[in-house]
Amino acid sequence: MSGIVTGAAGDPGAQLVVVGSSAGGIEALSRLVAGLTPDFPAPIVIAQHLDPRRPSHLAEILERHATLPIRVVEERVRLEDGVIFVVPSNRLVEVADGGLHLRPAKSGAIAPSIDLLLTSAAKAYGDRLTAVILTGTGSDGSAGAWNVKAAGGTVVIENPATAMFPSMPASVSPSLVDAKADLDSIAGVVLSLLQAGEGDPDAPEAEAFRALLDRIRERSAIDFSAYKAATIVRRLRGRMSATRTESIADYAALIELEPTEYERLVSSLLIKVTEFFRDPRLWDALRDEVIPGLVADARRAGRELRIWSAGCSSGEEAYSLAMTVAEVLADDPKPPADVRIFATDIDAAAIAFARRGIYPPGALKSVPPELRNRYFSKSGAGFEVVKRLRSTMVFGEHDLSARVPFPRIDLLLCRNVLIYFTPALQRVALETFAFSLRANGRLVLGPSETVSVLPAPYDEEHARLRIYQHVPGHRTVPRGWPRVVATPRELGVPLNRAIHATRRDAAIAGAPAAPVDAILLGLDIGVVVVDEQYDIVRINTAARRVLGIHGTASTRTSSILPMRCRRPRSGMRSRQPSRARPARPSMRSSRSMSRPTRLATSRRPSARTSATDGPSAAR
Repeated sequence: MSGIVTGAAGDPGAQLVVVGSSAGGIEALSRLVAGLTPDFPAPIVIAQHLDPRRPSHLAEILERHATLPIRVVEERVRLEDGVIFVVPSNRLVEVADGGLHLRPAKSGAIAPSIDLLLTSAAKAYGDRLTAVILTGTGSDGSAGAWNVKAAGGTVVIENPATAMFPSMPASVSPSLVDAKADLDSIAGVVLSLLQAGEGDPDAPEAEAFRALLDRIRERSAIDFSAYKAATIVRRLRGRMSATRTESIADYAALIELEPTEYERLVSSLLIKVTEFFRDPRLWDALRDEVIPGLVADARRAGRELRIWSAGCSSGEEAYSLAMTVAEVLADDPKPPADVRIFATDIDAAAIAFARRGIYPPGALKSVPPELRNRYFSKSGAGFEVVKRLRSTMVFGEHDLSARVPFPRIDLLLCRNVLIYFTPALQRVALETFAFSLRANGRLVLGPSETVSVLPAPYDEEHARLRIYQHVPGHRTVPRGWPRVVATPRELGVPLNRAIHATRRDAAIAGAPAAPVDAILLGLDIGVVVVDEQYDIVRINTAARRVLGIHGTASTRTSSILPMRCRRPRSGMRSRQPSRARPARPSMRSSRSMSRPTRLATSRRPSARTSATDGPSAAR
């Protein structure tokens, strides 16, 4: 039987909270509703995946823990603030015409569909909607969260690190998440967001709020004072909850110290949803003018084509690059020997999401149908990037202000990142890019960014699209990141010191090495094992002599590497785990070793593949 719930959606001042969960959800929902106070200022709609073959007792279970009244959604039940509405099993629900519409689900379909509920609620409530994704398997809710964010709503997820089943909250792109919290904190976070949406900050915080908006205007030339105060405050409170800061003044101090958090704040205020092929005219220029020339240069030199997407967030830009390069090479009778695309971001969660390569349908709206069919395959409710494209890419965490960059780059995209940096940090980043780029390599910035703080190494090639050419001869060594290590001849490391340090590492490890480790560490070439943070875990005698490392491998890398500024030997190259070559001959992975190496890196079985083909293989 279909029914309709009418009420608050028609009130322009109303807010709505939608909660979705799956496996482990009954316990999570019980703890969530237990934290909601009787004066909760909005209706709550709960969609929990339930077995359609069995009667649902979810409402009765939640009543034991909740102080708020609970009602199962049936015919003609009006929405009310401070009431929890539970969607019955095997039913689909949509928000439309000022209410909730129920209809039967198709056989075998997931019901209730969290994606469907969130998408319809986003259309009805816009920025007055708060979506909460709790524990669960699968990815239901990820597509709906994309639509919630695009409509200006707020997205809160249970911390995947502590969720009973992390798949569902982890499937939401980090770029969409306004707040991530442990289960027992979510009720307080949601209440804070709803209260923030009621208007201007309280008097004690009003001055700090105005000062914060003034500071954003100074740094990024964005004036938020004309925006709806309720929306700005709600999004600000979301970031404050995520960073566990109590006052606006404390948060303002935090973003001065952490550019990444400043970027998250401004992105949240702008309702910035990352997209594939953002700014189509830029991608047309890259495909038709820039990349073909770089491909020809690489082919003539008999070398690989190297591309870097710096600040790639959740991966849309990096995969757009990979698709564009693949399309160019598909029509090239003599492509370069290899293609390697580095994609980096300081946000570990964003990199983990990008590495998975699974996106909701809404995220692909800017991908041409022929490219979607060629480079994506259906995966549950979303789309997964095909392996032959992913095999050309190396994802890794990277801090532009502190990490050694990748060398010999032909094309470097860093769009809408520098705008969040102070001028001093912008200069460090541009120095880093100048060091990384080959002569005549290209740098692409965002539409509001320029190289004005460091113009000398760059010639402007396309002003509107912010495409710059690296001037030959301008190769600076940035002051912001650790220097390239010296060679063994320059260091003069005694062999007995290297052997002693290697034995000390083995003793500290306290456990026999795995067979593969034993083989690698016994080689005559230098071998370094790094973890997912690029810190050294194991290092053999030969590598110690090459790098001049005398301390234990457990010491932080930045403290054991020499700080002298020297070029590495040209024969030093990282050793990466091999991957199968893609089916399309035009996009070949460069993971295999084609010439002898003097230094190799390996990784622990639990660590991610490290993007260590930089000036220093031991980062």
